[in-house]
Amino acid sequence: MPLRDERHPLLSLLGGDHWTKVLPTLAVGMVVYDRRYDMPATIADFDGPMVCLTRPTGLAWRSHCASVRPATAYERRQLRALARLHVQRQRGTASA
Repeated sequence: MPLRDERHPLLSLLGGDHWTKVLPTLAVGMVVYDRRYDMPATIADFDGPMVCLTRPTGLAWRSHCASVRPATAYERRQLRALARLHVQRQRGTASA
């Protein structure tokens, strides 16, 4: 019998049913901060307790909903700036 909880690390700290309380506060299109990857992203979809996240550059990944939180104003600005930079760089490479 394991001595420590083998579930997701945040769930073991917060209790096993915590994600059922977090999930209803999230929505597709919402900008969140993923604590596991230390990056802001936009919610694209849900898959059970997993949240499908994307960045303006096309990077996509899945994280457990317990590892994301709503983004701060600073983090939302950071994501918008990244989107502008990405568009700018795409234009630069298309015209070259």
